[in-house]
Order: sequence, then structure tokens, then C-alpha cells
Amino acid sequence: MTAVPTVPPALAGRRIAPVVGVDEWRRCFHHRTVVDPFTGDVLLDHQPRPPGEQRLQPAGPDAEPAGLAFDRGHLYHGVPERGQIERVPWPRRVGAGPVDLLGPPQPPAAASSGRVGFVAVGATLGRPLRARALATDSDEHLFVLDGATGAVAVVDLVDGRLLRTITPPWPPVDLAAAERSVLVATASRRHPLVEVDAVGTPREVVLAAAALAGVPPAAVPSRVAVGPDGTVWLLLRDGGDAWITPVTGPTLRDPIAVAGATDLEVDGEHRVVAAGPPDRPLRTWAVVDGVAEADVPLLAPKYDGRGIVRNPDGRIGYWNGTALRVAATERVAYLPRGHVDTYALDSLAYQQTWGRVFVEACVPPGTDLTVGFATTDDLPEGTTGPIQPPDTATTVLALAQPLHRRETGREVPWAPPDPHDRYEVYEAPVSAQPGRYLWVRFALAGTSRATPRIRALRAEFPSHDLLRKLPRSYRRDPVAASFLRRYLALIDGMLTDMLRRACERDLLLDPRGAPEELLPWLASLIGLTLDERWPVAARRTLLAEAVCLYRKRGTVPGLRRLLEIYLQCPVVILEEFRLRGSGGAFVGGDTGDPGPAPAVVGSTLRVGGEVAPDADTAPADAFRLHAHRFAVLVARDLDADRLAVVRELLDLHRPAHTVASVCTVGIGMRVGVSLHLEVSTIVGPSSGFVPAVVGSSAAGPATIVGQGRAGIRAGGARLGEGTVIDP
Repeated sequence: MTAVPTVPPALAGRRIAPVVGVDEWRRCFHHRTVVDPFTGDVLLDHQPRPPGEQRLQPAGPDAEPAGLAFDRGHLYHGVPERGQIERVPWPRRVGAGPVDLLGPPQPPAAASSGRVGFVAVGATLGRPLRARALATDSDEHLFVLDGATGAVAVVDLVDGRLLRTITPPWPPVDLAAAERSVLVATASRRHPLVEVDAVGTPREVVLAAAALAGVPPAAVPSRVAVGPDGTVWLLLRDGGDAWITPVTGPTLRDPIAVAGATDLEVDGEHRVVAAGPPDRPLRTWAVVDGVAEADVPLLAPKYDGRGIVRNPDGRIGYWNGTALRVAATERVAYLPRGHVDTYALDSLAYQQTWGRVFVEACVPPGTDLTVGFATTDDLPEGTTGPIQPPDTATTVLALAQPLHRRETGREVPWAPPDPHDRYEVYEAPVSAQPGRYLWVRFALAGTSRATPRIRALRAEFPSHDLLRKLPRSYRRDPVAASFLRRYLALIDGMLTDMLRRACERDLLLDPRGAPEELLPWLASLIGLTLDERWPVAARRTLLAEAVCLYRKRGTVPGLRRLLEIYLQCPVVILEEFRLRGSGGAFVGGDTGDPGPAPAVVGSTLRVGGEVAPDADTAPADAFRLHAHRFAVLVARDLDADRLAVVRELLDLHRPAHTVASVCTVGIGMRVGVSLHLEVSTIVGPSSGFVPAVVGSSAAGPATIVGQGRAGIRAGGARLGEGTVIDP
């Protein structure tokens, strides 16, 4: 029977009225303050920009689009006028220049010293492509919209082969990656989207009847973008006018109208970004509850006007004529002061005495945040929805009261503050008369470059009853009683924190929620010593599964799970007896015998091998020859520190009669020698080849001279077209 902690009478009736999140803060009443749609914070509004900067007016004829796309390790940039596609390593490396993906192999150039140098060689596709749009799928294929022919070329990035050319039923205008396939935007209003992949035929994407509602009938698709959540957006144009609308996922009440927009993208924060003429800022919108709200523009100096792309880190990149640059958020000027009034917080009890308020806020140096309160028992009849403070409460709310920063963090027991969180918890007693409804006003004061930010509010009710435990004479005077109640709130805060910690001390026994500093104590309860070299998350998982791991100690499943908890990657334990008769050497091991490993049954019968002529075999030699051997295959490369931890784990948890070795992906594998199908192999993406740089690369076991040859890959070839079966 489990004992349930009882709640002390002092805390039994206390409740919390919270205000947190975008929806809750939007219900409040703002004066020169706004709600950040991404974080849900309240902050000072910024000064409005001149009306002329709100639209992307065209500055002459539109530049021809040039494709931009990323794969796992490269950036691809189209140069339509030269029929080239430049491939650049990403992130950029010193000395790594662009390679023309479509150009012929270049002969080595003779240096001034007479020696022949090394040059990067691109793949040969046989003909140039006017790359107006680019997109990559998850299977390492590059899709190129050829502006000269209006077809989509599919290039295999592993070996540089042109797999096939796809001609959509309607004229294509743009491409966007969608995991293992690519979406093609067409110039047809009735058939705006087509889906293609590296093997299949084009498939029309059927849209809902109201997908393009609100967009003028004369507007035709021009660009397509896919957000991180899979939402598909279209940019439709009619001359210099443009409209942006989602065609899958969430809907907008009205499409986004932006004049002069020529390209479209969605960043990592799900903001819609529109690009216009060269060297102009990029417009952004945040979509909240079906409404697109204009956000802070992005500065793009020397933007060439030919297209934008979402970088792997979620930011927006653009080409400035020579290299890829990242658009930066335009610095805004905040208003000096503002305030926000919460809606009426209801305690459901008349003449309620409110306790303290807890505020999660970020107050940078040079800024200030104060609080005011107002209460009432009655509201005007017929009021619905968020209730604004009455005029009689305006003066009371304006009374500024400072907030105290809690040194112990949140008031929630056993919830230590996150060291990386810039928000802190502030508290203050409610200085207002008893009343059922409570309004809280936050007054924000900042500078042109900094503003306070409010994340959450928690109002506590009822207040403490310490005043009732004092003689009646202390509370006869209402003014003195009010002061004494606020003064005793400091003592009540400390007592309440201690009581809550005592009542919820069972949380300390949960490895997922216990503070980090208590993990060694929690491990000592089950006879376990934690290694401080382990990540905190791995230590918590180990504590949670320790009992199950004790039952499996010394077994293959137990040892595998222990290593997976620490390494956070797949681990394969390969026992040597599985390789007998396979004709190959053991992965990572060395038996010292080129033939099959002998097997010993009992102590007098030997199966395989030769009978030892000398019965007095040395114990060390016998253990080396007859020990049960296994290898640990790790699907990642380990540095020296992690490898040392893995070896110590094997020494502690492997059976004493076994010999273990560690094999990581950095060692490499050879077919027939240390690579065995379904035994020592893990299916994953193909290797990312990087070019060798003279002076920065060393020839050795991990170096391959040359390039990968064309092969058969799942999803990359068809039987009879790209494959040949030998008789």
C-alpha cells in the first residue's frame, strides 16, 4: 500500500489563476504593448515604419529566377545564363570553392613550379541546364527546372548521373522539396501543383475547392514553398500584384496581398517570407489563428532578386552575386512606455482576499517592470468575454508596485531554474481590497533597443491566514491590518515553500524530475554509482531502467541497452560463433589464427582445430584461444573520451569469461572481411564524400582516392532502364 502525502490545512484551499500563452495574452487589453506570436511574450510595441516601406514595389523588370537548394552537406546555386549549377560545401570550409555540377572534367593545371596540382572535378551530365529552380529529396536526388525546355531533370548526386527528364502536363514555374518527393508549381490556375519523384510519373495534387479563395481569378501560380511542418504555400501573381495563400494545412481568412513579391519561403519559425526586387528588405508574416500579422522585416543587403531559400538552420538565405548570405532581422525601435491590463480573473468567491502574484519575466538592464492591482465584487450586467477594468479602477491600477525577484526560482516545489533560461520569477503581494474579480496591470518601461518581456502570470488566492493567528488587536484597524497582511506575506512565502517541498517530496524519487544534484543520492538507494562523464539525460534514463538492467546484467540484451543509453545510437553486439564458416575475419578482433576459431565442448572434448601436443598449455594462451569473444559495433564515430567510457562499461558489465572489442564507423568495413549482411550492417544514408585538400588531408585507411561509381539504389533506378541482370 502506497502512502499518499497529505496536504496541510494551510495549503488545502489555495488555488492559482494563470495567464499564459498567446491566446490568453491576446485576451488582455494592451496599450502600446504587443504579443509575440512565436514565444507568447508581452513586450513593448515598436515604432511604426513609414508607409512607403510596407510594400515591395517593383524596381524595373523582374530578374530571371535562379535556383537555390540544400542537401545534407552542400549548397546548390543555379546560374541560368551560363547553364551552370554550382555546388558549394556547406557549411563553408576554407579553401573549398564552388564546383560546376554540369561542367566537363577539367584537366590538371600545371603550377609555376612545374608540378601538377589537384583540382576539383564535377560530374558530367552531357548538356547544360538553365536552372531556374532547384530542389533536393531525402534520397540524394537533385531536381532541376530547366528554363530552356520547361522540363524537370533528375540528377543522382551520388554519382552525378542524369537519371531521367520529367515533363509535367502543365508548364512548370517552380520547385519545392517535400521529403522523398518534390512539388512542382505550374502556370495553370486549375492545376497549380504536381508531385514528382525520382522514379514515378507526375501526379497532380488535388486541392480543396476553397484553397485559392480570395485570390483574384487573373492571378496564376508563380512560386511554391513547403514549411518545416509540411504546409504548402503558393505565390500567385497578376502583373505587379501578388498574393500568398496556403493550399494545405492551416487556412487564412484572407490571402496575404503584397505588391512586387517575386519569391516565397517559410523559415524555421514558420514565418512566411516574401522577397521582391533586388536589394530590398524581405517581408515576413506570422500566422496566428488564421490571421497573417506583419512581422519585423529581414534585411538582405545586395540581394540579387533571383530567389531565396531556407537554410538548414531555419534562417533565410539569399545570393548576393558572389556568395550565399543570411538575411538578418531588422532592428526595431521600441516605444519608451506601455502597459497591459489582464482580463478579470475570477476567484468564484465574494470578498476574496488575494494572495501573491508570480510573474515569469525577462527584465534587461535599463528597463523596468512594475505592477498594479484592482478588485471588485460586481460586474456590469450582460458582460461577456474578457472584462475590461472599469473606469473607477484605472487610478488604482496606475499605482506602481515593484516586483521582487525570487532567488530560489519558481514557486513550484523541486523545480530548479533552467540555467539557460533568461526568464526569472518575480513575486509581489496583491495590494488591493478584497473582491471576487482581480485585474493586474503591468507597466513596461524600456529603451529604443531593449524591452521587458512577460511570459506568464500566476495569481494566488486566497491569501494566508497568519493574521488570524495573531491577537485581534492587530487587525482592528483596516489600514494596519492591510499592511500587516502584506508584511506577513514574506514569512508565508518561506513557510509555504517548505510545506510544499515536504508534501511533494515523493518527486525526489522520480529520476525524470529530481534535481540534477540529487541524482547521485538517488543512485545510492539502489547501489549504483553514476559516472559524471555521462550526460544528464543518460543518467536519468539509467536510473529509471536500473532495476530492469540489473535483471539482465551479463546478457547480450542488457549490455546492448546499457550502451545505447549512454551513446544514444544503435548498438550491435556480434558474437564470434555467428561468423564461423563465413570465410571472413572477425570485426575488430584478432584471434591470432587465420583459420576458423576452434570450439571447445567441456574440458576434454575439442571440436575443430588441432589437439594440443602439450597438455601443459599456459593459462594466458588458453584464455586467448578459447575465450568467448564478441564485438560491439557502434553506429557512430567516438572520440577518445567516449571510447574510454565504453571500454570501462564493457570491463564492468561483461561476463568474466569473455573478451570484447569495440568497432565504430570510423574503422571502416570491407565486404567479405569485416562486413556481414544482417549481422554487422546497419541500413542508413549513403556516405557523404568530401574532396581531399592538399595540405589539409592525410592519406590513410579512411581515405578513398577517386569517386563512387554508379550503382543501383532503392528509388533511384528501374528494372530494365538503369539496371542490368547478368545471366
